[in-house]
Amino acid sequence: MLSYRNFDKESDYNIMRRIVQQNCLQTGHLYPQLHVGNLDFERYAWEEDPEILYKNTWIVSDKKTEIGFISAGIDDFYITVLSDFEHLTQDIIKYIEGNCYKQGATITTEANSNNKLLSSILEELGYTKTDYFRFCGICDLSKIPSYSQLPDGFCIRLTQKKDVARRVELFGIAAGGKETTSEIYERMMKSLSYCDAMDFVVQTHNGEIIAYCTLWDDPISKKGIIEPIACVAEHRRKGIMKSVLLYGMNLLKERGTNYIYVSTGGKNIASQALYKSVGFIEYGINCEWQKTL
Repeated sequence: MLSYRNFDKESDYNIMRRIVQQNCLQTGHLYPQLHVGNLDFERYAWEEDPEILYKNTWIVSDKKTEIGFISAGIDDFYITVLSDFEHLTQDIIKYIEGNCYKQGATITTEANSNNKLLSSILEELGYTKTDYFRFCGICDLSKIPSYSQLPDGFCIRLTQKKDVARRVELFGIAAGGKETTSEIYERMMKSLSYCDAMDFVVQTHNGEIIAYCTLWDDPISKKGIIEPIACVAEHRRKGIMKSVLLYGMNLLKERGTNYIYVSTGGKNIASQALYKSVGFIEYGINCEWQKTL
């Protein structure tokens, strides 16, 4: 018998992190792309109040322990369940439909095309695929090329506190135009996963920051993700971001991290080409599924 309770205190966030790390360690995959870095980035980099995201989050438990969590938005939901309890996914979705949304509502969720179980459950429950999807890439760090030097006139270094204002200015490039603030960004830099992250900026010879990239690492599962990455328009197609990625990925490899993941829009061909150029291969696609209750 499953039980559900609303996210209530900081210890619940630690439960969510434990579930994500355990899945990454045990299964070796991210379905969909979910990593402790994702949790911290979403919680601390997007909203003025980091607790906003958890007003509609539920912790799922069986009789003994917490086995997963649900995030239910206005018209979409996401489920993360320990791999040993994936067989309960259908029951959890039925709970969501009956308790988080009203009859007549149209709701969506995502399933990676490699996740055959979730895809089959959604189809059985009456969900249909939409045309929206995201590309998912995986890179085996043991097979990546060596770091290639940046073009003349550019250098790469770790982000410093003095860079925050410029990073805030450039945030919207990677976030679809969404704005942030220095306070929000500095809060993200204090998050649990940031101490293991590699947060880089690229600057010109005169000190102007023109690109950035954050690689989130997890020393427990030895998996990493890229989130976010961006370059100002006038400096694209110069090999800058390829150099940045290879620089960071080789450092992760030296740490003992074995795989890194990335996700981008399904129609973002330029970004997909960049990721493939440094060794990423397609790791299925995250398909959107929709249902009217």
